[in-house]
Amino acid sequence: MAEQRLYIWLDRNPFSGPPDLWIEDVPGHADLDLLAEAIRAGRLGRFLPVRLAISTHPDPKLPSGYRSVNVVNLLRQHRIPYRTRLELLLDMTGDVSPAGSESAEPTPQPTRRP
Repeated sequence: MAEQRLYIWLDRNPFSGPPDLWIEDVPGHADLDLLAEAIRAGRLGRFLPVRLAISTHPDPKLPSGYRSVNVVNLLRQHRIPYRTRLELLLDMTGDVSPAGSESAEPTPQPTRRP
């Protein structure tokens, strides 16, 4: 009998390429429970994206062939401790002045409507 796998794409669309990793798909167990167990065991790494995709097929042909998972909700539901970190995607082409410098533009103040 062939080994059943649950394929995982970290922070990208499954149509963009092969899966990043896979875990064993145990019949009779929910996919999200298997995914939570793998996360708890550290098999997906220490840093996780906000969303990931899972599928029983290594190359899903249709959008219905994979499932998008909200990682924060999964961690919360399975009571897996986590920290939230944010990555800033800054536009390095613009001229940005550091806060407090004389050339920095003032922060706009909210206006009240009469």
